[in-house]
Amino acid sequence: MYGAALLLSGLCILATFTSALPAAANKPFQVSKLSIQEIEGANTTIDFTVYDPDPLTNATAVCTGIWTTGSAGYPQSSYKTCGNSTFGWNMFSYTNIQNFVLGIEHSFTDPSVGKPPYDQLTIFGRGNVTQADFVCTARIGRARCDQQEGSTIRAPIYAVIA
Repeated sequence: MYGAALLLSGLCILATFTSALPAAANKPFQVSKLSIQEIEGANTTIDFTVYDPDPLTNATAVCTGIWTTGSAGYPQSSYKTCGNSTFGWNMFSYTNIQNFVLGIEHSFTDPSVGKPPYDQLTIFGRGNVTQADFVCTARIGRARCDQQEGSTIRAPIYAVIA
């Protein structure tokens, strides 16, 4: 009896998750205008624009962050809100200013998922950022990397929560 109830619960959860997948177009987030600066003995700063091409949102936000250079003070397990928006970001992994994985989340309303308040989706993407994405300059104690002009870093969707 407990096995059947557990199986039924699992199928209901799976149905909820998979029903949300077609609703979101699942096109990757697009990151542009990424700039990251590191000053030895001071701070590392990052700013970028993120775009969600999902037809339900077609939304853009500017994301920023600052942490002590050489520390792990960047957002890791939680997401930092991008300005006054429904986007958030973190560093899924971080090696240095030329090598990291940017995590992006975006929450929005999708009426096809259910009636309010059950019509909310949050989608999650990750974008690999490497030296090839940047034009970098360095001076003693300072480094700055700016995303190549006109390029886009894609952050494919890996999860959807309804």
